[in-house]
Amino acid sequence: MPTRRVTQRDIAIKAGVGRSTVTLALKGHPKISPATRLRIEKAARALNSEPDPMLSALAAYRNRIRTQAFHGTLAWMVNWQPGYDWESGPYYSGYFAGAAERAKAYGYRLERFLLNAEGVTAERLASIFRARNISGILLCPQPRAGVELAFEWEQFSAVTFGYTLVKPLLTTVASAHFLNTRHVVRELARRGYRRIGLAIDDITDRRCGSNVLAGHLVEKQLDAALAPIPAFLDCLPHQTHLPDYGRKLKAYIEEHRLDALVTSEYQILDALKRIGVAVPRQLGVAGLSLPSTDTPLSGVVEDSVRIGAVAMDMLIGMVQRGERGVPATPIRTHLEGLWHEGRTVRAL
Repeated sequence: MPTRRVTQRDIAIKAGVGRSTVTLALKGHPKISPATRLRIEKAARALNSEPDPMLSALAAYRNRIRTQAFHGTLAWMVNWQPGYDWESGPYYSGYFAGAAERAKAYGYRLERFLLNAEGVTAERLASIFRARNISGILLCPQPRAGVELAFEWEQFSAVTFGYTLVKPLLTTVASAHFLNTRHVVRELARRGYRRIGLAIDDITDRRCGSNVLAGHLVEKQLDAALAPIPAFLDCLPHQTHLPDYGRKLKAYIEEHRLDALVTSEYQILDALKRIGVAVPRQLGVAGLSLPSTDTPLSGVVEDSVRIGAVAMDMLIGMVQRGERGVPATPIRTHLEGLWHEGRTVRAL
């Protein structure tokens, strides 16, 4: 005769708590203290409780279709500077879209706030947040690398993106630029390329915490078959259409006799065409952090929407746990991209 399945009510009786407490504890809800959670887990083990896959699937489905109660507003805070249009590019706007959608699933609304715009000082914005009971901040990447930003961080939970903020060191979510670069170089080497260059402007690399340059150098160091070619850093971001850029790029390719090029500029194909370089017949080209698969350029695609969603997961967890201020030890979460075959490298 089959043994009767242990229920949450059985566990509640054994642990001396209510059934709702068991439900919250098994979901890891921050409302339940570690001591109570441990007592419930011990009771479940004593009763030989095992998860019921059918009930788990039903609970997951029920949670997906249930309309979430409104829990409040969270801030998307932009350190506004003249000329800084964070929405125009595919990356930061993707962060916002992913974060806003995930916030909605939790029952929150993500609202935009511009620090330093039209007299909005840090003190005034912090006061607005307190008056509106906004306890969580997603900080948009900064207008430039190496920014220090004074704010009343001790009163709020805060998560940011990338490496443009150097002080304070907040909990951060970023694309895995180091690992993505190594992935691209390895993929090119697997296809027979040996003289692989890197074209990235110094400004962009510093915004990435110098992780692109580091990944390129490390992979070259570890693979003796790859030529030790220096990076091409003498260019401005998103200026591939300028004649001077084309001349410098052509000189770099010819001087080092490149057979492949890794680049952060996903619009570089037009520049190569103008200087008479046939891709991929003469030169294989692979992009880093491509904004989408809607491109002929081969390389690694950065899922900006997912990065935003993960940042929101972290922020809401911090809000619910009451974690405020600058962390003693910053947490950095890196999300790797996926290889996009494209049409600009040799086929395997």
